[in-house]
Amino acid sequence: MFRRLFYLVLLSALLAVGAMSAYFFNQHYLVWLACKDASGLCFTEGATLVERAAPMGIPLAYAAITLVMGLLSLRALWGVLRPSRRNHA
Repeated sequence: MFRRLFYLVLLSALLAVGAMSAYFFNQHYLVWLACKDASGLCFTEGATLVERAAPMGIPLAYAAITLVMGLLSLRALWGVLRPSRRNHA
């Protein structure tokens, strides 16, 4: 009983974080599409390389976070749906 409740709460939290990450990924991906050049790179004005390459790296980071949250959500879903382990001996 408590195992399924735990995994259900975990699943809802992971799905919420995954949905927010997917939303932010979409927003940053649209910004990247607007500023990319013919080679697919998107550099902006900035003092350091990290500031100039941020439009390319941020969508990749959100995509990775979304993928990890999706995999963890699948694991939590399996925790909710798996049959109970009862010994019949």
